[in-house]
Amino acid sequence: MSAAFARQPRHAAGFPAGCVDTGDVLGRIADEGGRAITLAVVTSALRASVEEIGDHDAGLRGVRESLVRVASTTDNGLWVASYYGKDLVLTASGATGPPRMRFGEDTRHGWAWERVELGGSVAQRRECLLAACYEVSMAARFRRDRPEIRETRTGPVLDEVTRALGPAQAASLLAGVLVRPLGGEDGIRGASSGEDPRLPGVPSADGWADTVARRAPTGCYAVTDVHDIEWGTLSRQDGARLTEGNARQLLPLAEEWLAGRTDPAKVLGEAYRLRLGRETDLLDHLRMLSDAVRPAGRLHATLGDGLSGLVPDAVNLRAAVTAANLRTEGHMHSGAGVARLTPVGLAEARERAHFSLHVTKTLKGTKCPEAVVHEYGKPLRTRSAAYALDFLTGLARAGAGQAGGHHLTHARRWRERWLEHLPTSAHADFVRL
Repeated sequence: MSAAFARQPRHAAGFPAGCVDTGDVLGRIADEGGRAITLAVVTSALRASVEEIGDHDAGLRGVRESLVRVASTTDNGLWVASYYGKDLVLTASGATGPPRMRFGEDTRHGWAWERVELGGSVAQRRECLLAACYEVSMAARFRRDRPEIRETRTGPVLDEVTRALGPAQAASLLAGVLVRPLGGEDGIRGASSGEDPRLPGVPSADGWADTVARRAPTGCYAVTDVHDIEWGTLSRQDGARLTEGNARQLLPLAEEWLAGRTDPAKVLGEAYRLRLGRETDLLDHLRMLSDAVRPAGRLHATLGDGLSGLVPDAVNLRAAVTAANLRTEGHMHSGAGVARLTPVGLAEARERAHFSLHVTKTLKGTKCPEAVVHEYGKPLRTRSAAYALDFLTGLARAGAGQAGGHHLTHARRWRERWLEHLPTSAHADFVRL
């Protein structure tokens, strides 16, 4: 075994103790040189869990605890469990059948499996495993959203895509799967101690307790998120495209797939290559955000395409987000919510910052300063309020089940907070929502 994988796999950031990182486990399998493995992925309906609870951190924690319980019902004498994001990955040496698992009713999961033949150099085996993990994760996500699909093996599951989805839905499926840990010459290692295994240079969620213990009472809680990461952002003024989107980039490929013009294996291979590029862009963006608040602040990789942590003030956060957005101009932009720790304390400040992050989402595509950073307690100006109401009204007119509908659900849940931040002249229009 090479030195790169001589030590035990690292902890999967944000998961309970004893959970190991998928990237490290797959890297070790490639390094050990077996001929075949069986790979299964269990994914989760995170957004549904968050919306039901009304708390992102609690929803994510519940999803991850559910995945750990699923792993505990699997024959661990055969299967090795590892984790990343909102997914559980199970691997078994050799060609075997699918795992037998039991699922609770607290979280909606979907799963799929496949046998993976390995050969060639260590680098080739590693790339084969990572690409297979992407495809199996995609099938698991499809089954999560389409419980009527009884087939569980990846190939037959993905064959159903061409019969069940339209181009936009297929592009979203291709784009919605996290691909791999990044960094290092071999594409697996690269993150140092204290950094997220998937995001070298960005502090791991596991360091959050230490950040809290060292916090200054006069600081702020901050949370960031990439706006419209799937479909990109259009200007609300003139309709010009401001940022690219993961799914929009893959839409031509999805159209070829559904039309049968391209072999499915080539579609998935090209989609995987494009996803790698976008995740590299995301890493650069998040790392710049994280670097820009230091040394006075610290943002952790906790939210997939966003960060959360503590910063000294809103000015520090605004400078960081503005700089990162300029660096990735035309590719991706983040917004951020921020709330003071005093006099409310950490838990309430976190909740307030998440509310303010949602305020920025109603203003994406505008030149309003609150589209970059909104500080809780700062009322929206008349122009910003008009844009926010226009966004929410559009969602209401679109009806249930439309993309972005969760923003309206959030606004209705936090009705009183919205009224506190809107000018009095906008209250009647908001209440009508």
